[in-house]
Amino acid sequence: MHEEQLFQMVNEAVMFAKDEIEKNQELTPFAMVVFKNGYIDSVKVDEANHDDNYESLVTTLRERIVDEPKITGLAIVAMVSIPEHYKAPVSSGIRVHLEERHKSDDKIGARFLYVPYQLYKESSSEDVSMQLLDPIPVSIPAEIFKK
Repeated sequence: MHEEQLFQMVNEAVMFAKDEIEKNQELTPFAMVVFKNGYIDSVKVDEANHDDNYESLVTTLRERIVDEPKITGLAIVAMVSIPEHYKAPVSSGIRVHLEERHKSDDKIGARFLYVPYQLYKESSSEDVSMQLLDPIPVSIPAEIFKK
């Protein structure tokens, strides 16, 4: 997979999450997949609570990558509290769980990308805006593309 496709997928995922959090102050976990040809598709599941939703996405993606070998990368996006030991400037964050098929054999073949954010309101409006802060990358073992 080209790095440009991966970057585009992550960027689209974070911007969608940002828009949802600005509108609703919450985010239902979702996923995005990228194919060899560069096509990016979104994946959603409907569960009653967010933890179940995340786990259903993991299960769905594990099944889908077997059925669709042209999927080369994926991202699962959720709203989280960033663990203190990462020393983020704020605890609110968007977490992108990022995996690539060609790295599935690596001991550390995936990443969490924590994107800290702050919400604020303009005094003249009820609209909520979000300021994204510098992302924090964390290497992890692959969970979806594992052999």
